[in-house]
Amino acid sequence: KCIQLLETYYVRHGIGVVGPTGAGKTTMMETLAAGLSAIDVKHVLLRMNPKAITAPQMFGKMDPTTGDWTDGVFAVLWRKGTKAKNQNTWIVLDGPVDAIWIENL
Repeated sequence: KCIQLLETYYVRHGIGVVGPTGAGKTTMMETLAAGLSAIDVKHVLLRMNPKAITAPQMFGKMDPTTGDWTDGVFAVLWRKGTKAKNQNTWIVLDGPVDAIWIENL
């Protein structure tokens, strides 16, 4: 499975790793990131649980009174990952897949 994830990583920008609790998804991602860090550029995993927060907390929201935008957790992680130099950042949405938040990605 780790080799399949590596091959998919080379040809895709977004990957979904799904399976039952305890199947080794997290271990596989951490092992692959560590291996790629050892032979290539550093790989960092940033995690969040999208089911633990509301959609506005995850993606951000517009203040109706002032029109100011407040970034959500996902936007903050995305910005942090894109600003990091000399490393590849994986944003891991760790938790049950939900049709509502997955459609908003």
